[in-house]
Amino acid sequence: MIVEIPLNNGNQKFNIRLGGAQYKLQLIYRLECWYLDIFDSSEIPLIAGLPLLMGDNLLVQHQHIIKGSLYVLNTNEDEKQTFGDLGTLIKLFWSDT
Repeated sequence: MIVEIPLNNGNQKFNIRLGGAQYKLQLIYRLECWYLDIFDSSEIPLIAGLPLLMGDNLLVQHQHIIKGSLYVLNTNEDEKQTFGDLGTLIKLFWSDT
């Protein structure tokens, strides 16, 4: 099952349950790209600085930390990213398979 992670516009940090575990996600816009940091429930960093790029599973190299998949959908024609695109033109999806 694929589930959309609800995102707001702008930099953000929020708690979310993924694959039965509680995490804190932080999304920050830097250098014309969105980046994702993932923390455990105690805010200990697990994965830092993942660029939100379309294509393969963002977690493919981190399965030893988080079992599951994160995918990005960017509906901008040229796949550019701007500060105002998150949650509207740029979406994040989770799958635990």
